Amino acid sequence: MDTSTRSGPLHRHRLPRNPGHRSFYRTVTPPSCMPWWQVRKLYLEISYITLVHIMERFEDMIREFIKSNERAKRRPVNNHGINNFTEDEIKMITKNYKNPIGKGAFGEVYRGVLDDGSTVAVKKYICQNLKDGFAKEITVHCRIDHKNVVRLLGYCLEENALMIVTEYIPGGNLKDLLHGSDDHISLDARLGIAIECAEALTCMHSLHQPIIHGDIKPDNILLDENLGAKLSDFGISRLLCMDETAYTMHVAGSRGYMDPELFETGRVDPRNDVYSFGVVMVELVTRAKVNENGMSTGVTRNFTQAIEKGKTARAMFDTKIANVSNMKVLDNIGKLAAECLRRDIKKRPEMKDVTERLRALRKAYCQQDQEKTGRWSMKNVNRKGQSISASSNSTMYYKLNNLGMFSTWNAPRNFMRNAGPIVEQMQNLRVFTREEIRKITNGYSSDVIAKCSSCEVYKGTLEDNTLVAVNIETAVDEAHSESFTNSMLIYSIILHNNIIKLLGCYLEADVPILVYEFAANGNLQDILRGNYSFPLGIRLDIAVGCAEALAYLHSRSFAFVGANVTSANILLDDSLVPKVSGPLFICHSISSTSGDVYSFGILLLELITRKQGGYRNNSPQELRKAYMKKGHTMFDKEIAAKADILILERIQMVAMDCLKLDALARPKMAEVAERLQRLKNVESTGSELRELSMLRRLVASSISKARENTTPAT
Repeated sequence: MDTSTRSGPLHRHRLPRNPGHRSFYRTVTPPSCMPWWQVRKLYLEISYITLVHIMERFEDMIREFIKSNERAKRRPVNNHGINNFTEDEIKMITKNYKNPIGKGAFGEVYRGVLDDGSTVAVKKYICQNLKDGFAKEITVHCRIDHKNVVRLLGYCLEENALMIVTEYIPGGNLKDLLHGSDDHISLDARLGIAIECAEALTCMHSLHQPIIHGDIKPDNILLDENLGAKLSDFGISRLLCMDETAYTMHVAGSRGYMDPELFETGRVDPRNDVYSFGVVMVELVTRAKVNENGMSTGVTRNFTQAIEKGKTARAMFDTKIANVSNMKVLDNIGKLAAECLRRDIKKRPEMKDVTERLRALRKAYCQQDQEKTGRWSMKNVNRKGQSISASSNSTMYYKLNNLGMFSTWNAPRNFMRNAGPIVEQMQNLRVFTREEIRKITNGYSSDVIAKCSSCEVYKGTLEDNTLVAVNIETAVDEAHSESFTNSMLIYSIILHNNIIKLLGCYLEADVPILVYEFAANGNLQDILRGNYSFPLGIRLDIAVGCAEALAYLHSRSFAFVGANVTSANILLDDSLVPKVSGPLFICHSISSTSGDVYSFGILLLELITRKQGGYRNNSPQELRKAYMKKGHTMFDKEIAAKADILILERIQMVAMDCLKLDALARPKMAEVAERLQRLKNVESTGSELRELSMLRRLVASSISKARENTTPAT
């Protein structure tokens, strides 16, 4: 056959271009004299090179994104898109100050509309000779980027026209809701307001240069139509140096809310805000005014004295929420408020601890209510007294609302922060919409297959009936969000049979919602804890698969490490094939990979002893002493047959090498995988492999049936 006829259009090939260029390829035609088999070989070589270039390009992009995130952690947060308005532009926005919506000692607030139709609030200052203080407020406010802080959109700095433009919050402030209306406010709603304020303060206090708000009070807590809280008014806020104690001669604050330590000594500290927040918590649970007409009402003093004397403050709780079922939660809120109000500033908790405790109380409260009624409707009220309800599960509604799932204004910002432009270029990763996520999870009512304090994983179904796992993280602090996004990007470029596959994501929430392949048999921890039959051959298969996955992650082309290599993060599919999951990070040193090796050594011990938990609290020396003392008696009796003792001893030796005290003396994961593979080959050969394959199917089937009646892992 004339091979020259094979050089037509069917044999035009794509060669890699500069990986940074928008187009990856150029088209060439092989010489007409080239034999067909050489053409085919060339095609395969070119395809491989092209794939490598594409992967390197995405890997470089992702590495740069993650590095930029890490650099960002060491510098202040900037609120981008701050506009410098002229006075004429402000007049157009407010229609010449036509709609006043508030007034205070500082000046007046007007409602306005920008060119894009969005409603804004314009704060016009009465005192126009305070440019330095005004500039300081702008400087502080623009450093804060949090969903529970009113967004700064712009300012006007013209002569006799000092003004600030912020997003418009339609629900008024907390003071008006608590003391200016008779609207019913559920305990659930009050907890939600407290948690959102606490999260904002935690974010401010944890910045590279911490920010002290300085004037936390109900007047400065604005509420949206769903009673979502937003901190406002940074007029007396202060920036702190990280390692220095600051003092001020110009003490400012609000009577009844100002920290006595600040008033008496001038000491500026994040725990000044903790004190003020404690006063707000007292108001939330008592609905009593802290001061009236500029004079203290004694509410805070009476409340703390009751707690300090070992009594409860139950007589002071708002009667509309002080029922028997709420009393335990209210008592705990009262105790937390009293801790925040301690005179000794060193004995007050930090805001991050306050936030965690409030979240725990909210979770306990919602679970308690669900246990009584199964499903219930979370009802709040807006400023007009209208009911706002979420007919879905209340706990999940709260978590999704916290993630920004029911708001749209911050969607573009979240999309950019969550690496949306990079993810969009990845053909193997699907970007889901909010409605698609809702449909996949059947309105967040499908089976919860795993849950912990920071996330819930739902079983979902795609359009083609493919089963998936939808991971919804509920921890929304900035550091967690960044590391979670980085981990997502790493999963998007790795491809290994023993690493869980990321199928897609939703990027417009504060923390990305991830859609993974579904692992039908749960995690290894549950299998080891259960009473399932678990032959040695299957355990060795799992060990080899996990070792190969970690070796792949540690390889030169990727150099990633797992943050938490544990049996709980080893998932098993319907054939008991292991899938490594959990957070992934870029490896910065050999000590990073050696940490994975150590964790894998513990995993091996769990596989051969079926004992879980205690090992992770022991040092390498303690583990070695335990094995020297107990020897074979530590092996799981199910697999400790005489014929298998030699294999078990060799697995034990591999584990001991992984657990060496000197990190540099531990083997590389590639070496560990090779040693375990050799043991697997010795343990199963020829017909035994076929028997093991049949046994695996039987064991997987029995585990799947048993798991149908079990509760989600916690």
